[in-house]
Amino acid sequence: MSSDSVPLVPKAGFMADGADLVEGLRLGKVGVWRWKIDTNLLSWTANLEEIHALAAGSFDGTLASFQNDLHPEDAAGVWQQIIACIDQGAPYRTVYRTIPRPGLPDLWIEAAGGVSVAPDGTAYLTGVCTDVTARVETEQRLARRQAQQSAVAAFGSFALAEPEFQKIMDRAVHIAADVLQVPLTKILQFADSADHLVLVSGLGWQEGLVGSGKVGIERESQAGFTLLAQAPVIVADLLSETRFDGPQLLHDHGVRSGISVIIPGSGFRPFGVFGIHSRDVRRFEAADAEFLLSLANIVAAAARQVEAARQQALLVREMAHRAGNMLQLVNSIAGQTFSAASDPKLARNSFSARLSALARSNYIVSRSGWGATRFAEVVTETLKPFGERITATGRDILLHPDLCFDMGLVLHELASNSLKFGALGRTLGSVNIHWTYRVEADGARIFSFEWSDPESTAAPDASATGFGSKLVRALIEQKWHGTITKETQTGFRLRFDIPYPERG
Repeated sequence: MSSDSVPLVPKAGFMADGADLVEGLRLGKVGVWRWKIDTNLLSWTANLEEIHALAAGSFDGTLASFQNDLHPEDAAGVWQQIIACIDQGAPYRTVYRTIPRPGLPDLWIEAAGGVSVAPDGTAYLTGVCTDVTARVETEQRLARRQAQQSAVAAFGSFALAEPEFQKIMDRAVHIAADVLQVPLTKILQFADSADHLVLVSGLGWQEGLVGSGKVGIERESQAGFTLLAQAPVIVADLLSETRFDGPQLLHDHGVRSGISVIIPGSGFRPFGVFGIHSRDVRRFEAADAEFLLSLANIVAAAARQVEAARQQALLVREMAHRAGNMLQLVNSIAGQTFSAASDPKLARNSFSARLSALARSNYIVSRSGWGATRFAEVVTETLKPFGERITATGRDILLHPDLCFDMGLVLHELASNSLKFGALGRTLGSVNIHWTYRVEADGARIFSFEWSDPESTAAPDASATGFGSKLVRALIEQKWHGTITKETQTGFRLRFDIPYPERG
């Protein structure tokens, strides 16, 4: 109010009762303040303590009390607004945070007002304050979503044009770190042995970890829990997390909060896990996880695109070479089958079955571009005719395509033997198979496969001289330098231990 203002006379219908005004301000959560310019005197309505989340009676009526309640990062900006209002006479409006409260989110206050001059010439800066935390958080959330959408669109365009997959992963972890404002990001890829994940791209990790760091897939680790949950996992505080412990990698880097999502693979087997981590306690939201999942899906699509191109090139190179080998193998199987059989009809049936097994194995590994192939898929396709009568368990490991091809033939011979002498030849009989991957004390990696037929009535050496047994020994012992262990005391159990071949 200026010095020459004419006092307003209340009119009918306008409130003049101070108590009513104060009650309206309280219920509307609006506080009134009045600062006598160039002094330390500041007056508040009582409800401003509540609006500022101050303890009742803590405001002492001084400007210093208000200044002490400002967030250190916002104090200078608030004071600049005050000075500009006083010097220029422009309206005063600012949004600021109160002093940080441990363990609690920021409290945002909007203040608005202007300079008022009393009849005696005393100048005041007066106005109102209100809690606008919900509004500011909504605005911030909207800005984050817009930034995330723009980042996803830009990354998608980049991934479509970039032929080098490593650069695509590296760009992904940089975008995640920038948009979500976190110091640690990582992409973990499934190892072929399916017993751990490898840190193939990341930011913020100790020197030398990217490219060599390993994380377990057990439920106790965040990555392992994510794979089992098959959904995004948001960690509020790793120190109080009860679903899993978190790998030592995260504890070594002081991680407190984060998100992890699955990067889909080309089939049932995931490519890996995409994670972001903060050393501070952060409130990540579902929308943040959806953003990370969008990046992960683009990475997955790029991986499939790169793999498809690799497979196509490999198929062209392998076509002529493997066609010749295939014909030689067919000729060998035919010769051995017919020369060892006294019944022509039985020989034809055996040869037809073996040729079908060969075709199935070839189809499976060809579908993988004669690259590393899922052994579980070989088992499923080869033994499909027996359905649930065969129980198969083991990690979803990747094997050299040649080994997968040969194991398809071996599985066929074992199933044929069981049809003649074992459980598969009975109406309700069943067979158990299991495979594992292990690392020996000397560092040797071993692929172990076990076939267990509890109802086999075959004599210990009943099939040892047949072509099927010769084929199994030739493939396992001679070609792959593995060992065969047979037990016949109770049923028929066969185990192969094969040095784990390098990826194809």
